[in-house]
Amino acid sequence: MNIERIYQGEDDLWYFNVRGNLAKGPFTSHDDAEGALNDHVRQCRRLSGAPLWPKPLRSLKIRRRSASEPIAPDY
Repeated sequence: MNIERIYQGEDDLWYFNVRGNLAKGPFTSHDDAEGALNDHVRQCRRLSGAPLWPKPLRSLKIRRRSASEPIAPDY
């Protein structure tokens, strides 16, 4: 998650920004704001139909093959 979206306001409460630079909050702690941001992203993905990765696969980084890298044959 993009942690730069979460910030502490002048009122010492926590907020996060969503698309369109709209602030969501306030939250009493950074952890609460991060949890709400994760919930917001999960809800947006459900509405858009984007696939949700199983939890064990979320931390894996997908490696892209470069255009010059040969394709291995499937035997």
